[in-house]
Amino acid sequence: MTANTVYVAFPASPELDSKTRAFAEAALANPKQSQQGLLDQIPNIFIDEVLKAFFQGPVDAAGMTGGAASVIHGLMSMVGKASRALAGKVLSKVSLDEQAMLARHFQALTLEKDGVPYCGFPIDAELANEAMLMFQSFRDGAGDQKQMIRIMTALGDGAISNFFDTPLANIKVGFVTRGLVSAGRATIDKASHSMNAKLLPDLEADVQLRVLEHMEGMVQEF
Repeated sequence: MTANTVYVAFPASPELDSKTRAFAEAALANPKQSQQGLLDQIPNIFIDEVLKAFFQGPVDAAGMTGGAASVIHGLMSMVGKASRALAGKVLSKVSLDEQAMLARHFQALTLEKDGVPYCGFPIDAELANEAMLMFQSFRDGAGDQKQMIRIMTALGDGAISNFFDTPLANIKVGFVTRGLVSAGRATIDKASHSMNAKLLPDLEADVQLRVLEHMEGMVQEF
């Protein structure tokens, strides 16, 4: 998987795709005009769809019930609350320069394949190849748990970096708000670590495989 750029991506709803494109196009076409109203329409639906892809998606793909599903739903709620609180705090009033930065970043996350809109972030070819080999090894019944944790953690870290760190990093905020951002980031990181390094290794083999196959479906070329 080295011919094109490899992404971790999920199908975006028409609503998310249209709102993201509308904001990015308007912000870049009219750099001296605030598009705050368009920006305000993005965070909640964006967060919902990221959570669906990375938390609810594995639950549905594996047909999880009981304790494991409850733990994931708890982590999902934790990330959702932290993300929404910070998005409302940090993105509610951005400068024109910050608006342009966000527009360029959202454009980079906005993808299309075979007429279907996606949202995703690029990963390097080495990680992509390692991931695909790891997924296959678990299908073959020869998977290594430590390798799985390392790769799934790397993919989770990529999601946090691209979906959380980059949009917020260049927004100027006060000292108190920056502290809240750091605390929120720590909460999200903890939830991702709990999902990939604690819960996933403890799943039964067949359930674990279905979770990995869900993630494998998100690693693709564009």
